[in-house]
Amino acid sequence: MACSVQPNSLTGRATTMNKYLVKLTPLGKYFFGGDMTFKSGRKKDNDDEKYGSYIIHSFKTPQQTSLLGMMRFLLLSNDGNAFDVENNRIKNKDKADTLIGEKSFCVSEGHKANNFGKISSIGPCFLYDKKAAKAYFRILLPDWQIAFADAPVKAVINGAEVELPKIWVEKDGKEEAYTGKDGMDVCYASLDKSPVLKKEEDLFTEDSRIGIAKNEKGKSDSSAFYKQISYRLEKGFCFAFEVETEVDLTKYQNRLVQLGADSSSFLLEVEQNTVGYPQSKNDLQVVLVSDAYIESTEGLKIRFAVTRVRPFRFLHTGNSKNPQNYNTRYNSIRQKRYDLYEAGSVFYFKDKDSRDKFCEYLDSFKEFTQIGYNQFAK
Repeated sequence: MACSVQPNSLTGRATTMNKYLVKLTPLGKYFFGGDMTFKSGRKKDNDDEKYGSYIIHSFKTPQQTSLLGMMRFLLLSNDGNAFDVENNRIKNKDKADTLIGEKSFCVSEGHKANNFGKISSIGPCFLYDKKAAKAYFRILLPDWQIAFADAPVKAVINGAEVELPKIWVEKDGKEEAYTGKDGMDVCYASLDKSPVLKKEEDLFTEDSRIGIAKNEKGKSDSSAFYKQISYRLEKGFCFAFEVETEVDLTKYQNRLVQLGADSSSFLLEVEQNTVGYPQSKNDLQVVLVSDAYIESTEGLKIRFAVTRVRPFRFLHTGNSKNPQNYNTRYNSIRQKRYDLYEAGSVFYFKDKDSRDKFCEYLDSFKEFTQIGYNQFAK
């Protein structure tokens, strides 16, 4: 078990932080909500209406803020001095602040780390084969070997002349010119020397539900039909992530926890163990191990990138003894929309100096790295 000694931001005293591997096995279908919400009941001309729909689709994996929120509530709800379990509310705010920090995740002006009390940080979410004890990380273009031609191709984009790299790929033993219209295969790869690849469609199965919403009087609203697409995870696999904390997490072994929309249930298992992260095989590329926030690519000297983006929004709350303060119906605490580059995205550079500056840039967003975003392999 890895451990470190760090100063506690509240007391100033040195505390021992241990790393744990937390595994979450879904007990059925699950729904990880994100940017889109149902239109039913939404007010017109507000921000939520822009992202309202009659069909909503779960993410396949949870947001890091959801994992953090689950861990904070786990610690809080199991401390009788800080939390009143019978009435499901905070009993002592000062004790709660010490245990889990005063506020949930937020993006700070200087991109500084947040204070989550006894939780120092969490790592990126990945898939874990429980029987084989193998970690699997998301990758794009698993079967492609990419090479750049020395001479770039000149092109005009939006009236400006630019130089684009001429790219060749080796796919299924054949070399061909790359085009951005080619599909990107999404797989999960183990950390073996000869990694085992699992196709995304073999690991996640859709579970659809069609219905009609009811109004406050309990009557069906003929204009509020909806379709909700959840997922089921392949048998034998679970979600996993590392947590660095001064709390002994092993005492929560085999607890049932809720995560995501519709209070999806998961079995929580804890090991005093770490798994390590993937390494890049190319000195001039950076592979995202997690989703990543990049404020601007200007000046980063990225030669070429194979990427996808994922919307990111989160709830921002502060500890309160009043349960109504957590009700989003009465409090507008939904934060603005961000676009994150998805895990598995690959960035290519002309030289190592450009690559290293890009890595330093990813590391500069401390609040994101603290909760498992902006992790990479180089």
